[in-house]
Amino acid sequence: MFYLAQILGVIALVFLLVSFQINKKETLLKYQIFSSFFFSVQYLCLNAITGCLMNLMTLVRNIIYKKYKNNIPIMYLLLIIFAMIIISIFSYNGLVSLLPTVAVILYSIALWQKNLTITRLVEIFSCLLFILYNIKVLAISGFISTVIELILAIMAVYRFDLKNKFISMKKTKEYNFQSK
Repeated sequence: MFYLAQILGVIALVFLLVSFQINKKETLLKYQIFSSFFFSVQYLCLNAITGCLMNLMTLVRNIIYKKYKNNIPIMYLLLIIFAMIIISIFSYNGLVSLLPTVAVILYSIALWQKNLTITRLVEIFSCLLFILYNIKVLAISGFISTVIELILAIMAVYRFDLKNKFISMKKTKEYNFQSK
């Protein structure tokens, strides 16, 4: 089962990497639905029940978010969070089993709101939690994909958030210098 889990994790990683190359939210979510499914089965093979169930919840969340696009009713967000908490209670297996729950709840909230900077920053934090979980449950391909996701999220923060601020700060300083 261990090797099957790693193969499933690689398949999930491929879908995840493809999703990062897509600039249309609806298509991105479609690929991440497949990725969540394969990660879920991977964690099931590793007997990492919380990881399995949280990935199933992300699959459901992504289907709902895909359906409502940018106008997701808060009721659905609250239902998703409630379901994740209930699942986490029933699958509790020590403090480490809470890591994917916290990561997925925070990221669900971040995806729901409209500020992409917040979404990217929360993704970095969520990745760190999943890295710890993947190490604990020996999800090698899950670990690798989460590290890649972390690197890509950090690059996105630089590219879309920090770089633009540095450029605008530089232009402001140049303008202020020229106007004196």
